Amino acid sequence: MRIGVIGTGAMGANHLRVLAKSPGLQLTCAVDVLAANLEKNAMSYGIPLLQEPCQALPLVDAVIVAAPTLEHFALCRLFLENGKHVMVEKPISRTLAEADELIALAAANRLVLAVGHLERFNPAVEYAGRLVASPLFIEVQRLGSFSPRSLDIDVIMDLMIHDLDIILQWDRSGVREIRASGVPIISRRIDIANVRLEFHSGLVANVTASRVSQEKTRKLRLFQKNLYLSVDYKERSVKMFQLREGRIVEEYPRIEDIEPLASLWQNFRRTVAGEGDFVVSGRDGRAALELALDISAALQAHADA
Repeated sequence: MRIGVIGTGAMGANHLRVLAKSPGLQLTCAVDVLAANLEKNAMSYGIPLLQEPCQALPLVDAVIVAAPTLEHFALCRLFLENGKHVMVEKPISRTLAEADELIALAAANRLVLAVGHLERFNPAVEYAGRLVASPLFIEVQRLGSFSPRSLDIDVIMDLMIHDLDIILQWDRSGVREIRASGVPIISRRIDIANVRLEFHSGLVANVTASRVSQEKTRKLRLFQKNLYLSVDYKERSVKMFQLREGRIVEEYPRIEDIEPLASLWQNFRRTVAGEGDFVVSGRDGRAALELALDISAALQAHADA
């Protein structure tokens, strides 16, 4: 499968690196309006370096859209309209209307539209997901230092949306109540936020995201009947406490250290080949976007109060 990388900034550079060594996938071109990005991140792969997305059409069977969020809709539409499978970085688009149009276009053309919610492929998250059943309480901390690469979106769309996507897979009952607070610190958009989500099932999720912290923290804690899970995204590790026959048993399961981005691409390849459904579909991406937008609205309401 011939793959083109559309957008060769920080995340695009990671896709280039992984695609160049992925079985069954051929990296065939890179596109960026900024020649400096192409020169810095794509020059070494010996592929055509293009500045117009339409130039990639004859060279690809599928693309990864890793351009800024504001450009996701137009770029995805271009390739879907021309019969190309698309993976797009999160968030899928700016609005639900845009997401709906892309989902419909992919379905009409019988194409795969996937969203790059990378944490879903973290081996620690995959391991934990096999144990999750009717969670009662989830706490997430996703803290990182400031980076100028995603200033077109706030910390909800930039960081928290990863955890929203994961939580939505573990509880599909729907969100009943959102309480949110957040503030801009360095940028003009919200840089740190805390959100309390209450689901119709009774699950409560407390999620904190920051892009102005000194230390990088990526941790999730989950509580359900007879089980406590602690997931470290960064270390790709899981700690478990289970109640067994009246005793609390502590375990540190061995997690296979597989790069999530490599798993994501092999999943995409198999889906396009008809071997199964992609884990993060366009509809999954839309659901995460909808909750992120609802949280942003709650943040604005809190600020106006």
